[in-house]
Amino acid sequence: MNWGHRIVVAFACFAAFIGYMVVRAFQEDFDLVAEDYYAQEINYQNKLNKLSDTAEAGKSVMVKQVGGNVELTFPETDAVGSIQFYHPSKKMFDREFDIDLTNNQQVIDRSELIAGVYRINISWKEGNQDFYQQSRIYIQ
Repeated sequence: MNWGHRIVVAFACFAAFIGYMVVRAFQEDFDLVAEDYYAQEINYQNKLNKLSDTAEAGKSVMVKQVGGNVELTFPETDAVGSIQFYHPSKKMFDREFDIDLTNNQQVIDRSELIAGVYRINISWKEGNQDFYQQSRIYIQ
């Protein structure tokens, strides 16, 4: 085989590789972090202010895994808001719960969540003040 044939074979192999990569790229599933990404980005400063207010007031929520449950301990009993479990790899694993406290705690059953890493976004209101906290947890 002369050098001309080798160039054609090398080009054909390269074209096949590029074709394979294009097909694989179209088969990937990409989930957005949020459908209303731009609207959330506009309100990002409000979220930062709530994070700052939460830290200054010492109103952090304690998140821990106890047995087969996720236990969230709030500083006050009159908190109203929501708890969002965000799974970075698949949107279908995301879960959202309303805050329903019993003795300053909310217990979320492990069966509600798939194993993996979650970012927990807790947004609540006590009286007239809004609070926000982000935590990470690995569900086993």
